[in-house]
Amino acid sequence: MTTLLLTARDPLAAADGAHPVRVAAALARDGEPVTLVLLEDAVALARIGHRDLEELVEALDAGAEVLVEEDALRRRAVTPIDGLKSTTYDEVVDRFAADRSVWL
Repeated sequence: MTTLLLTARDPLAAADGAHPVRVAAALARDGEPVTLVLLEDAVALARIGHRDLEELVEALDAGAEVLVEEDALRRRAVTPIDGLKSTTYDEVVDRFAADRSVWL
């Protein structure tokens, strides 16, 4: 079973906006199947030039799957970095029901 981490926090407004990314990276390094889903304001983490982008790349390199919600990307005019997969709310709900899920 995959651990599904969901976050919608604005990474620049939150005290520790990259926390979900670090959790995903740590789980992946420990061999745990993990998917991080960026929703709403959290999609800003996927933007080229974001201050926490290096941590997101480290999570990907560790083996975490990172999904970004399509509509949130479009509304915020974010073009995500390579290696991320776009998703819809319908797909997130399906995964939420099937996987072990945590909101961060």
